Amino acid sequence: MPRYGKLNSAYLASWLERDEPGGPMWALNLMKYREWADYADGRQTDLTGAEADEVYLPHEHLAAVGSRIILLAPVLHHLRGDDHRWDRIAIAQYRDRVAMIEMNASKAFQVDEQHKDAAMDFTIVMAAFPIDDDPVPPQESGAGSDRLLLLQVSGDASAPDLAEGIDATRVGRFWVEDRIIGDERTFSEARFDLISPETAAELSSRGFAWDDRSYALIADPTLDDVARSLTDTANVLFEESR
Repeated sequence: MPRYGKLNSAYLASWLERDEPGGPMWALNLMKYREWADYADGRQTDLTGAEADEVYLPHEHLAAVGSRIILLAPVLHHLRGDDHRWDRIAIAQYRDRVAMIEMNASKAFQVDEQHKDAAMDFTIVMAAFPIDDDPVPPQESGAGSDRLLLLQVSGDASAPDLAEGIDATRVGRFWVEDRIIGDERTFSEARFDLISPETAAELSSRGFAWDDRSYALIADPTLDDVARSLTDTANVLFEESR
């Protein structure tokens, strides 16, 4: 069992009871690192938590099950939330729900997962899927540009949208089926928008709003294929793994 969150075993077991695994699945990760890596076997290391997570990055293991990382974004500002101060946002887009189980059952993955266990202080991972009938978003990316990413994760899909009334480009909106790992909380919706540094500064100047059922974060993507992942996933995203 991981040390960085509570596994939602009942939800994971329900995947195997489905007639069809359903996919793709977007696994949204909110990550808080340890200051220094802490290996369960007691080994001595001078790696920070963030550095141990870089050792872990499971690109090859994801590719082996027809999946890949589509977002990596260090967090710059916390606009709404609780006492957790997240260090990074990530999304792994899986072929389907069962692909995550297949990857975790791999012996090679289990060897590398020790680095994640050493790196993470706490994480929330939620299973997300595109909102039905939402329009395909503009095929834009925050990576390689000066634009930043505004992420809103809410426990109430009817919660006010911070992107309304500001200069923002919506690149993804998802409903959250359930948490995969975390604590006892559940979430309903995740929204992704690209914003300028000036808009980010204006939002952060409003101050921090306490809310134990939602998060609003501004991050700086180093990898961002969120919008592209919502297009022709069957023929584009997983082409190389077939």
